[in-house]
Amino acid sequence: MKRRALSLIILGSMLLCSIFLVVRPAASSAPSSSETLLGAGALWAANGGTKAAYVDFYDNLAAYPNPLKSADSYLPMKNEVVSVLEGDGFTVDTFSTIPDNLTQYNLVYLDAYWALEPADEPAIRSYVFNGGGVCVWGGAICYLASYSKTFNAGMDLSAVEPWFGASSYVNTGEYACVAVANPLGTSLNVGDPLFAYPNHSQAGITDMSADSQVVALWDDGSTFAFTHEYGQGRVYYQSNLQEQTPPTQQPSGSNEALALTLLGGFDYGVAEPAKVKVFAELKDPVTMEPISGASMKIQVFDPNDTLWVSASMIEAINGTGIYEWDSPDTVANMNLQPGVYLAQVTASNGISSASEIMLFHIDPSPNSSGTITLPFYLAIIAALILGEIVIAQVLLRKASKGHKEHPT
Repeated sequence: MKRRALSLIILGSMLLCSIFLVVRPAASSAPSSSETLLGAGALWAANGGTKAAYVDFYDNLAAYPNPLKSADSYLPMKNEVVSVLEGDGFTVDTFSTIPDNLTQYNLVYLDAYWALEPADEPAIRSYVFNGGGVCVWGGAICYLASYSKTFNAGMDLSAVEPWFGASSYVNTGEYACVAVANPLGTSLNVGDPLFAYPNHSQAGITDMSADSQVVALWDDGSTFAFTHEYGQGRVYYQSNLQEQTPPTQQPSGSNEALALTLLGGFDYGVAEPAKVKVFAELKDPVTMEPISGASMKIQVFDPNDTLWVSASMIEAINGTGIYEWDSPDTVANMNLQPGVYLAQVTASNGISSASEIMLFHIDPSPNSSGTITLPFYLAIIAALILGEIVIAQVLLRKASKGHKEHPT
């Protein structure tokens, strides 16, 4: 009897478990990385508040039709944004135009291009200055800087730069990634993918204000997301959302890595009147012939692991497979933080790819930590000169070889 009773209890438990599995609601999918970042940006901008006004494309086009786009095409985006905001604790009211009384909201989210005009800009500026939070999506900021009811608004943002935090808009695309560790308190890390698009029709921001904080970049170096404070308020900008986290960019074709060698891991004094230089030599892994015309990207991270530079490297002499990057100014003029910098160079010829890293140092001034002796200083200069001589010899040898193989 006891065995039979135990069997009935087990059978009943299994049945109840099965019923629960069938009738329980499906678990919601985890937010994508770009949705996670947007939610964190909205919370940061709202600064503890939870009431949001969302001026969205769908409601704007439903109320004021535009032949360029239908309202229905923006309904999925409206639903996604509302879901992100509500998921982070916001109460969301949606609007077709900017509401008259912004001060009743902790956050104003703007994505409806044609709901915005330069005449609205003073109200937004005042709202932020007096403690409001604003989230700006995509190219919406352009319509506060210049009047347009098409997709061809101006790209000059100087009219809104004081409160927005940047002065230029650009069209960009392809891949966007996180640029700082744990942006806005998230668990995202440097290099985590945020958005992928095959052509350059996405929104990017350049010419950042000195007090703006970039948190994500497109692979051409333009800004995907950033924060800015103005008066008592806060502004968060994000280029776009992607429902699923895009895969890390992978080259097509052969998986055999290219032969990539880096040179330039020197020590620089913090007051040194010289530019930081990095050289890369790219060769075919089988023939060891130089590869010219490759796509070469460099990213440099400062001692705090924050992205400092994202740029392209150029071929020093055509046909040599030797690529060069120079810092935008001298070490002395850039006021760089002393410490160890990490440079990552990625190369691709459209079929295969390669990636290498190297370190260089920015040494503190003699007055900041003891005295640097003259012999030590001369040794640094000698090392720099020797490095330049080696590089020059390689370039000349390559150039000479090229002339012999292709006589005029």
